[in-house]
Amino acid sequence: MHIKDIKWGAAIGGAIAAEIAQIAAAFIWVAVYSYAIDPGQPSSVYQAHAQTSGPWVSIIAGSAIFYAASRWIARSVPTAMALFAVFFAIDILLIILAGISLSPADMALVGTSYLTKLLVCHLGGRHGAKPAQAV
Repeated sequence: MHIKDIKWGAAIGGAIAAEIAQIAAAFIWVAVYSYAIDPGQPSSVYQAHAQTSGPWVSIIAGSAIFYAASRWIARSVPTAMALFAVFFAIDILLIILAGISLSPADMALVGTSYLTKLLVCHLGGRHGAKPAQAV
């Protein structure tokens, strides 16, 4: 894997698309929860649920989202790894700028989320690559 093999446009575009899709998935989950699972609660209940469910949505929905982005946008392992690196840099920057402090349990979930995304990006890049590139 060489840096010259990376399609940076696809990596950056895929990372941004995956980040947006992941945020949308979190909003959709909270909407489903608030309208179908536990309706009629004060908004503070749904805000609290969004905080606690967000990392899980990131792991579960994020896996499918990042696999798809790596398979159909990145289409190679080097570009898929760059997609993950761009996402990781953006996500860490957003966490720092938002001033979010993470407990050890939160850090474990966030670490699991990043590790999962790294693995599915690799798989998506391999599965999206032409047969000669997959090796």
